[in-house]
Amino acid sequence: MTPQAKTLVHALELAADITDRGQKHQFGAKETPRSISYAQLHRDANHIAAALQAQGLEKGDRVGIILPDSEAFIETMMGCMVAGCIAVPVYPPMNLGKLDNYLDNTTHILRKAGCKIVVTTAKVRPILGKLLDGAPNIRAIVNHADIRGAIPEGSMPKGVVVTPDDIAFLQFTSGSTSRPKGVALSHGNLIANTVAIGGEGLGVHPDYSTAVSWLPLYHDMGLIGFVFTPLVFQIRTFFLNPLVFLTRPHIWLQRLSDQKGTVTFAPNFAWGLATRRIKDKDIEGLDLSHMRIAGCGAEPIHYETLSGFADRFASIGFPRKAFLPCYGMAEHSLAISFIGLEEEMSYDAVDTEALAKGVATPSADPKGENVTKIVDCGKKFTGHDIRIANDSGEPLPDRHVGELQLKGPSIMGGYFEDPEATKKAFTPDGWLKTGDLGYLVEGRVYVCGRIKDLIIVRGKNYYPQDIEGHASGVEGVRTGNVIAFGVQDAEAELERVVVLAESREPEEASQGIREGIIKAVQENMGLMVDEVLVLPPGSLPKTSSGKLQRRKAAELFVSDALAGPDKGRWNVVKHLAKSRWSFIKNALKSTES
Repeated sequence: MTPQAKTLVHALELAADITDRGQKHQFGAKETPRSISYAQLHRDANHIAAALQAQGLEKGDRVGIILPDSEAFIETMMGCMVAGCIAVPVYPPMNLGKLDNYLDNTTHILRKAGCKIVVTTAKVRPILGKLLDGAPNIRAIVNHADIRGAIPEGSMPKGVVVTPDDIAFLQFTSGSTSRPKGVALSHGNLIANTVAIGGEGLGVHPDYSTAVSWLPLYHDMGLIGFVFTPLVFQIRTFFLNPLVFLTRPHIWLQRLSDQKGTVTFAPNFAWGLATRRIKDKDIEGLDLSHMRIAGCGAEPIHYETLSGFADRFASIGFPRKAFLPCYGMAEHSLAISFIGLEEEMSYDAVDTEALAKGVATPSADPKGENVTKIVDCGKKFTGHDIRIANDSGEPLPDRHVGELQLKGPSIMGGYFEDPEATKKAFTPDGWLKTGDLGYLVEGRVYVCGRIKDLIIVRGKNYYPQDIEGHASGVEGVRTGNVIAFGVQDAEAELERVVVLAESREPEEASQGIREGIIKAVQENMGLMVDEVLVLPPGSLPKTSSGKLQRRKAAELFVSDALAGPDKGRWNVVKHLAKSRWSFIKNALKSTES
């Protein structure tokens, strides 16, 4: 199947007569899934487009979308595009305890984007009242149900010509390293990337492909990977509420089983969470033998995590070969490289000492000590290009570590109304600077980490992901919930290594965990950790998409927000984590009632 769509609006029009395929949505864990065909989505998107035009919006106007429900979110997103408006998805409030931070971040996004209206729900709208003070460009915050009901059902919008060069939506970066910036993605960018993902990357087809996802739709993997790509290829998709996955991960596997899902994606942490949290009784009678693609990206990939999932669920037919490690970023629309469909996931075992010097030398003893495992993220897509460059911008040969740089039709036009940031993002000869460190081996991509996160001790480079991986393997540490970073010691004129690790163990076990982390890093990397803080679940800072925030963690550490006697620190952070957990449980309960 070769998609013919020129824009996402065109893709919607091409699917306008499809009544036997489309989407299913399950918001609450016990809710009966709601089905909507592509034909119905076409009608609903046109209705929303007409409603937006009735609000006085014109082509190019920006619309903030803060909608927890996947069905309402998707029809509003597509309605914006039909009307020629530029959608600005924003994550909904999740934690009342951090409402000020949420409002500050959301105000920044909506003000930066210049949104004229915000579409949300009756429950969320009262929380957003303060936005009007900080973002004077917003004319109104409207309820989704009200805007739908403001015009007769079946209303059609005034015709708007949408071209491949028009901006489709603004994907604001997660803010894991800096204040969120609006990535301006055109319809042409998105068509190029979705065609590469669904065709060359995944080989999906409407006759045999069904995607299942719990990923948030306000971020690129969930939105581009599971809304736009299935629309372009006209395949079936099942959407599960992210909160349901976080609290009841077994439902993800249940839906993959009962929907005969062939494609799903998740960050590394999710595969580990499912392996640990799902009980044997939860998977009785399930069948995952039809799985073709189990993608993993969006954060550092650990081979052991994916391998552990494959071993744990082999009994219900999960095929290890389904795992597809990949590499991507918002500025490249989404996907950059995939391993082949017929390839098994693998890693490059390199000498840790050599890697610290910037060369990925294969280890003479792959199973011995002082070995760093870097997962193979496959090759670039046809029509796209990738290179490794040094600090001077000069290309590097295979196995030399440098910055990953990109070219191709999937790359953003720039950061929205931010020419300075856009200029910094590209080299003089037009390559996108990813800010990621990695190396190539015969065209295959290996990602080491972020340039800004690099820890330099006595002239050697250490990647925090490696430290975190070894620390995560220590007994009592919550896998995937470790942050490592360097702190400059001006007096000693060197960088100190700090590790923050979450643990479910009692406070009394903290000393043993500390010693275990120091030993594991020393033995595997030859690096001495200067300080380890053991914290309770939920204490490490994360972005709205669940990525750990190293820079934020370092700021908290330096400002003594995580310092002090263990007992006091444990009790204070445990209280915050308990409050967050209670809010999530209550929010989920309200969706089921």
